[in-house]
Amino acid sequence: MKIATAFTRAIKGDDTALALATRIRSGLGDLPVDLGFIFASAHYEEELQRLALELHELLRARTFVGVTAEGVIHADQEYESQPALAVWAANMPDVTVRSFHLAESDLERLQDPEPFRDHVGAPADVDPNFILLGDPFTFSATPGLVTLLDQLNHVYPGRPVLGGMASAADEPGQNLLVFDGYTLRHGMVGVALWGNINLEMVVSQGCRPIGRHLVVTRADGNIIHELSGQPPLEVVKQLLVNAPARDRLLLQRRGLLVGYAINEYQKEFTQGDFLIRLPIGFDPESGAMAINDLIRTGQTVQFQVRDESSATNDLDHALARERDRPAAGALLFTCNGRGTRLFNHRSHDARMIYDACGALPMAGFFAAGEIAPIGRRSFLNGQTASIGFFRPRTNDNV
Repeated sequence: MKIATAFTRAIKGDDTALALATRIRSGLGDLPVDLGFIFASAHYEEELQRLALELHELLRARTFVGVTAEGVIHADQEYESQPALAVWAANMPDVTVRSFHLAESDLERLQDPEPFRDHVGAPADVDPNFILLGDPFTFSATPGLVTLLDQLNHVYPGRPVLGGMASAADEPGQNLLVFDGYTLRHGMVGVALWGNINLEMVVSQGCRPIGRHLVVTRADGNIIHELSGQPPLEVVKQLLVNAPARDRLLLQRRGLLVGYAINEYQKEFTQGDFLIRLPIGFDPESGAMAINDLIRTGQTVQFQVRDESSATNDLDHALARERDRPAAGALLFTCNGRGTRLFNHRSHDARMIYDACGALPMAGFFAAGEIAPIGRRSFLNGQTASIGFFRPRTNDNV
């Protein structure tokens, strides 16, 4: 398995695609490109249609997908709100790669496993990995993406999904997706990969739990009416009274988060065992709390805070098992609320990956929502750094 990347900040130019393809070829030689990605900042909206087609043809890529974003990642650098375009290309011996496109309206006719498998191109007897890139204006978080992830888990139980949502647009119609060289302005593009590949994922949610574990004793939809028998608003008031001064300051500056346990049957819970969600309001009369996800009675929750130190420590802990493990390359999808919005210096996440794993071919983008597994299921997350490391299953050199 061999992966190469190329990068440019030039927006105009007839030879841009050729220069990028030449850099990819210097890394791959004459090996075929089985899978390619292109990540472009919003500055390339007018040029991307031409560049994507030219690169697809020059590289003769079997699959070639991409997305526009608020920020682009290449190697150990993160380019926020700047002109930037990165190309990532892989030769993957003994790996089958299939690309697909979905509109949200397709999901209804693809409810049954057989037509769903036919559409994504992965048979029932393989263990595929998935990468998804979507437009949040035309492929909604709920019910669209939730339905798609549920269907993937139903048809291919426990198989991981990595990806992110386009972030280059302020309004519908501005984001661009690339699907085998062609540019689209709607839906979801995806890739299924199986065979001699391990797509191993690392997800850092960057949060630190505060207070104690609580059981949801009454809930309806996305409304929590009682936590361990108390209205959530009363629980939060008690939490603020008892929290250290540093945590009270964090809550004022960055707000309160809530995590619900992926597996509430665990005897103990630690950082990383919770799926982080956002409280979106309290009812001052009843004390009920609404969150941006469905919740059910019996689930275990714990309030969380996020700051630079917690996010750094969490990513360092998440990367620990990747140290001294060679990889052919990586993709990084990080939240557009991270970067310099969270850290006091640029390229925080990318540089931490390089410090832990060495100078591997890597590209990615700042996403308006990251898709990655927490536990054995994949979710749409927020504020995460979601990383996919590409390795062959065999002992071939990478």
